[in-house]
Amino acid sequence: MTTAHAVDPGQAAQQLNEALSRLETALLSPVVSGEVESWARSVQEATSELSRRLPSYVQSVLHPQFAEIAKNDAELMTRVQQLIAEDQNVILDQNSFEKRVADFVQRSSQIKKDEAQTATERTKLEQEGIALVLRIKRQRAAADTWMAEANYRDRGPVD
Repeated sequence: MTTAHAVDPGQAAQQLNEALSRLETALLSPVVSGEVESWARSVQEATSELSRRLPSYVQSVLHPQFAEIAKNDAELMTRVQQLIAEDQNVILDQNSFEKRVADFVQRSSQIKKDEAQTATERTKLEQEGIALVLRIKRQRAAADTWMAEANYRDRGPVD
């Protein structure tokens, strides 16, 4: 019996934090003239890292939290279902973002002289990436909130 696929939840959370921070930094870094392709590749590397980290975080941290929430407070089952649906949507959006970044890297490598051609697209990519980072952070905060609610909510006299 091997546990090669077992992921330590604490490690998964730390790795996700690092991946989110790296992507955020890459996206927010100013683009120096002549360095659009370099900026794009930096964003692509950070996005790829997030693509590797997010699914294992969802599986090893969020899904066990959701199971715990459902077990501790059946009234929160609707919230758990919403959280699970949002996880799936976030992963799909993250995968789409990764493809858009790869396309942008390809185009930026071909446009050497007139970087202004990519400015609008780069700005849009930056905004989408930051929105994705915030969405993942929001999802984590929601899971933590509902976990606390399931564990500590005062339900009044139970007897």
